[in-house]
Amino acid sequence: MTWLGGISIFCLASLGAPKNTRTTFSRIFGGASSNEGLGLLNFSLDWQYIQSTYLSLPLKQQLNTWIGYAIWYVVVPLLFYKNVWDAQKFPFMSTSLFSSNGTRFKTTSILNEHGTIDYDKLAQVGVPQLTSTTAWGYLTASLAMGALITHVILFYGKSMIQAWKQANARTQPDIHYQKMLKYKEVPVWWYLALFVLTFIAGLVVNIKGDTTLPVWGYIVSLLLGAAIAPFSCILYGLYGTGIGTNQISKMVAGATHPGRPLANLYFASWSHQVILLAVNLSNWLKVGQYTKVPHRVMFFTQIYGTLLGAGLNYAVMTSIVTAQREVLLDPVGTNVWSGSAMQSLNSQAITWALATEMYGRNGRYFIVPLGLLIGAVFPVIHWALCKAYPRIRKWPINTTFILQYMGATYYGNTSWLWSSFAVGAFSQLWLRRRYPRIYNEYNYLIGAALDGGSQIVIFILSFAVFGASGKEHPFPTWWGSPAGNPDHCI
Repeated sequence: MTWLGGISIFCLASLGAPKNTRTTFSRIFGGASSNEGLGLLNFSLDWQYIQSTYLSLPLKQQLNTWIGYAIWYVVVPLLFYKNVWDAQKFPFMSTSLFSSNGTRFKTTSILNEHGTIDYDKLAQVGVPQLTSTTAWGYLTASLAMGALITHVILFYGKSMIQAWKQANARTQPDIHYQKMLKYKEVPVWWYLALFVLTFIAGLVVNIKGDTTLPVWGYIVSLLLGAAIAPFSCILYGLYGTGIGTNQISKMVAGATHPGRPLANLYFASWSHQVILLAVNLSNWLKVGQYTKVPHRVMFFTQIYGTLLGAGLNYAVMTSIVTAQREVLLDPVGTNVWSGSAMQSLNSQAITWALATEMYGRNGRYFIVPLGLLIGAVFPVIHWALCKAYPRIRKWPINTTFILQYMGATYYGNTSWLWSSFAVGAFSQLWLRRRYPRIYNEYNYLIGAALDGGSQIVIFILSFAVFGASGKEHPFPTWWGSPAGNPDHCI
C-alpha cells in the first residue's frame, strides 16, 4: 500500500480538480514520488525515509532545521513561479542538466574522447542550465559552508585549542575517557602505516584509472579534506549531525582543473571522503569509548567493517545500476528508483568543470560561489549580537544549520519531512521531558530496531520485487497503490 508512504489531505482533495490545479498542488504538497514536490503537510509512514535520526538529534539542532525548512517552503515556490533562472522551462525538481530549450542536456555532447570539455562543441551546444531548486540547493550549500568555518572559529575556537591540549596531555576530564585510560592506546605509527597504504592505493587508482586528475591534484584534494574535517567534527560532536561539505571540494576542483569533469568528480570524491570518514570514524570511536571497547579492538573493527562494507556496497550498486539503468538516468525517476543523487554528482562535475562559464562573474550562477563569502558573514552577525545582548547566547541558534536546511532537500522524496518533524517533536519535546526513564531505556533501542528492520525489508523487496537484480514483480495497481504518484497528487 504505497499510499502510506505519502498521505496528503490536499492531494486527495484535488482529485477532481483541473490538471493545472493538480499540477500546482503536486509541486507544493506532493512528495511521495521522486522529484514530485515539496511535500508540505505530506506525511509518510515509511520508516526507511524517516529513520531514527530525529529520535536522537538534540532539540537545538532540530529547531534550526525547522527554521531552515520554513524558509525553504517559501523561497523554492517563489523561485519557480517568478521564473528565476528560467525555472519554468525545466522540471520543478531535478538534478539533471538541461539545455536552454528545456530538453535534457547530453553531457557527452560537449566531451571529447579523453573525457574533457571540447570547447568547440560547447560553443555549438551551449552552456547547460540547472533547475531553480538545484541552483538554490547549491547556493545554500555554499552559504552553509562559509558559515561553518566562521561559526566554529568564533563560538568554539577556544574550546578546540583546549581540547587539543587535553588530548595531548591525556587530561580530558570526561569520565568515560578517564576509564578508557586503562586500555593500551593505538600507536601513532599504526595510523601512519594505514595512511601510507591507503595513500598508495589511491594513487594507483588515480594514475591507472584514467581519471584525468594529476597527482598533485590528488594530494591537494586530501589536504583540503584534512583542513575542513576538524570543523565538521566539531559540529557533529555538538549537534549529532553536520552539513554537506562537498561543495567547496568541487569549487576548488573547478578552479584548479578547468575543463576536466572526471578530474572534478575524483577530486571531490577524495576530498569529501576524507571529511566523511573522519567524522564517521570519530563518531564510532566515541561510541567505543562509551561502551568501553578497547582502542585496538576498535581500530581493527573499523578496518574490517570498512573493507566488508566497500565490497558489499560495490556488489549491490553494480547490480542495481545494471538492472535499472534507464530509470536511474531519468531526470525525475519513480517512487521506487531514482538516480537523483548520482545525477547530482554528474551534474556538478560537469558544471564545475565549466566554472568560468557557469559560475564566473558573468555566469548565470555567479551567486553560488559568492555564497561562501555571504554565508561567512551570518555567524559574525550572530556573534556580534551575542556580545551586544548576552541573553541571545542562550537561544539555540546556529546559522550554519539554518542556511544548510534552507535548500538541503532539493531532490528526491520529500513526504518524510513532516513525519520526521513529528517524530522529533514527540521524542525530544514530549517523551524526553515527561517520561525521561522510558526515553532513556527505549528511545534509542526502538529507533535502532525500526532502522534495522526497515533496511532488511527494503533489501529483500529491492531484489525480490522491485527488480534490483533485473526481474521485476510489481504489486497490483489499486487505489492504495496507484499507477501514478502514490499520494494521488497527479
